[in-house]
Amino acid sequence: MSAFPDWQKHAVNQRRPATGCIPTAYEMMLRAANVAGIDFAGFQDEFDLDKNGGSPKNHFVSVGKAVQAKYPGVEFVCEPFAKGKGQEKVARIDELLGQKKPVLVSIANAAFGGPGWHIMPIVDATADEFVLLEYVEPSGKTHTKPIKKADVAKIHDNHAGGDEIAYLKI
Repeated sequence: MSAFPDWQKHAVNQRRPATGCIPTAYEMMLRAANVAGIDFAGFQDEFDLDKNGGSPKNHFVSVGKAVQAKYPGVEFVCEPFAKGKGQEKVARIDELLGQKKPVLVSIANAAFGGPGWHIMPIVDATADEFVLLEYVEPSGKTHTKPIKKADVAKIHDNHAGGDEIAYLKI
């Protein structure tokens, strides 16, 4: 049910691993949608709102609004899900993937023993599993992470953060 049939050719290396996951994923989504007129050479640098430090500014909405301010025809949609709504989050992801819309998901790292959350595009899916693009090496080698849909719902319901999904409205 992949929303990214040829996702490998759209995947890009995250230039700043500590801060740039949202601009990197948004760049990948724009590339996959063949959106014309985007300056991809400087995209991550321009839209990583945390690149200069300070209090965190990178969020699905803030980065999406910054992109839309420069490219008015581009709109990223962020959908939050309350705790206890993990199954609804999974169902919505499946619905969007069924419409061939690439989805960016936030998952709390606490379930894996780490702080914060990891934001990754979903590059493939089966009836019971999502395959997430974890990262791309500078050489272009991709690393994916399979995760059971039931685990996505459980992590969502039982850990702080990781409450949203985002997608490109086309």
